[in-house]
Parts: sequence; structure tokens; C-alpha cells
Amino acid sequence: MGLIPRLAALVALAGLTACASVVGSTQSTVQISTNPDKARCELRGHEGFIASVETPASISIPTAAAPVTVTCQAAGFRPTSYTLDATAGGWIWGNSAFMVATGGVAVLGALVDEHRAAGKSYAEEVKYDLSPDRPRPVRARNRAGDVDLNLQAR
Repeated sequence: MGLIPRLAALVALAGLTACASVVGSTQSTVQISTNPDKARCELRGHEGFIASVETPASISIPTAAAPVTVTCQAAGFRPTSYTLDATAGGWIWGNSAFMVATGGVAVLGALVDEHRAAGKSYAEEVKYDLSPDRPRPVRARNRAGDVDLNLQAR
């Protein structure tokens, strides 16, 4: 094989090394629902990502924002926070295979994908349960142990 065909093959292979950036997306659409419905959820993540939705809602979230803190609240329920994280998809493993096949030359593609958070995605659907905000009984006794108070805590 001559020099030109080898260079052409190397350039073609190098072009495929950032698979997730070329084929994949840097955002995921997530369907967020809560129990109860109509909760207000604030989303905050890396790179300044901030969003607010009323459930049920569908929202597009950049994978570079992961992990995203989702704080939901509804009337009569305690504010509750959850973490939404993006997980690696198949294209990340494709980069690994290219790195092995090229003897490490494809590391540039993997770095590009990692920087862009390409090849990762969030769960397509998440459902969060909120706890009712009702008074909880608190029992207290004096040092002698003969007085029992029933207090209500929030």
C-alpha cells in the first residue's frame, strides 16, 4: 500500500474518532413528572444551566450540565431535591475501540467528545415523589420524666 492511500485511510479513520460528536447529540430530552402533578421544578447544573418547569413537562437538557439538581415543590408538600445525571452511551465505547485500533491516535476524538459531553444522555423519563408537608409529633419530657408534651414540628 502506497503512502497516499495510507494517509487517506488514516485521515478517514481520524475523522471517525469523534463518533459521538459527529453522530450523537449534546442534549437529551427528558420527560419529568411528579406525584403530585403541577409541581414547580427548578433545574440547576454545570456551565450555568438553569431551567424551571411545571410538571408534567418535557425539557431539553445539555449533557454538559450533568449532574443536574432538580428541586421540586408543590403546595402541601415538602420541597424535595433529586440528582439527574447523564450516562455514557455506545459511542463512548466506539471511541475506545478506535483508540485501541489506531494505537492511541484516536485519543483526540475521545477528548473532543468528552469536552462536548457528546455520547452521554439522561434518562428519557423520570418521576419524583414528593412527601406531604404535615406536622410531625414531637414528644418531650422534663428531667424528672413526669411531664409529657405533645408538640407539633414542621
